[in-house]
This record gives sequence, C-alpha cells and structure tokens, in this order.
Amino acid sequence: MKNIPEKFEDILKQEYRRPKKGDRLLRGSDDWTGSITFSKQPLTRHVHLWDGFLSAADGLIELCTRPGCEHERHSVIYPILFNYRHGLELAMKWTIVMYSGQGLNGIDDKHNLWKLWKTYRKILEKAGSADKESIQAVEQIVKDFHDLDEGGIAFRYGWSLEGKEIKLPDYPIDLADIREVMEGVAHFFDGTDGWLSDLASAEPDT
Repeated sequence: MKNIPEKFEDILKQEYRRPKKGDRLLRGSDDWTGSITFSKQPLTRHVHLWDGFLSAADGLIELCTRPGCEHERHSVIYPILFNYRHGLELAMKWTIVMYSGQGLNGIDDKHNLWKLWKTYRKILEKAGSADKESIQAVEQIVKDFHDLDEGGIAFRYGWSLEGKEIKLPDYPIDLADIREVMEGVAHFFDGTDGWLSDLASAEPDT
C-alpha cells in the first residue's frame, strides 16, 4: 500500500522511483528465491491462475485492513471483488473441462457465472454429491456475483460498454465477512475437485 504523507511538506521530501533507461517488464533472474517461472503446462497454469486470483483477493483484504491503510479499502474493493469473481470463474471452468467429458466444448459462455454454475452443478449431481447445504450456499454466492456483475466488467470499469453507469450497492459492506465467506467457497471448490478426481481415478479403464 502507498504511504500517504500526514503533512503537505512531507510530500516534498518523499523519494519516488522514476522510469529509468533499460527498464524491462520481464527481466530474467538467477535468484531462485525471488524469481518466478510461468508453467509450460496449460492445465497447471490454469490451477495457478485459479489459486492466484483467489489468493490475491485475500492478500488485498489483509493489506487494506492493516492499521493506517483503512482509506485504501474504498479503491481496493474493486480488484478484490474482481479477483474473487475471476477465481470463481476459473474454478468452475476447471471442473467443467476436467469432469464433464466434453472438455472445452462444455463451456458454453465465456464469463457468465450463472451458466457456468448450472453446468458445474450438473456434474456434481451426476457424480452423486450429497453435500446439499454447501452446494446451496455456494450457489447463492455465485448468484450474488452474477447479479452484481453479469458481464465481468462491473469491477473493472466505472461504466458499461454502452456508456451507462454500473450500479453497485450503496450501503456499507463488511470487508472481513467477504474474505470469510470466500474462504469457505474456495475450500468447497478445492474439496469437490479432489472428490471428483478420486471418483475419476476409481473408474475402471475401458
């Protein structure tokens, strides 16, 4: 989070990192402790994306609830919700690709969470899931996200593609509760993925 000076004169004393000649976006590194590598396997990358967006949202909530950073939450709420929404989308698409038997053909809509959920739920029902309470709870969260952001743009732009204002709730939101609820949702998708994987492994080869 950015350090906001308490006094105007402190602004003049701040040191700013300015663009420098030779700056590159993805510079190579020999430091294995501080570097990252992109996965070469699409399926592995998808899992990293799914986990990464959900973890990023958790991290943003943690950062903007620290003492002295409370003011940040009013701007950071948008990437928080976008990351959670996209994490949900990736979790459902993973399950559809892996367990629907149709692969990518099972995904009939790019960003419509409600359509994805209907396909996802059919997979669970076909597999015989008995955890109706969790399914209904997660379904409500998916519906909440869908109603807030049907097209996947409400947390990325201030207006729609048609130039109209995007309506969002006008009452105070419990930020800590968002994280707690989404923690449960993330555990649900992790758990069902493991369960479906076990079922698939136990099926006899044909």
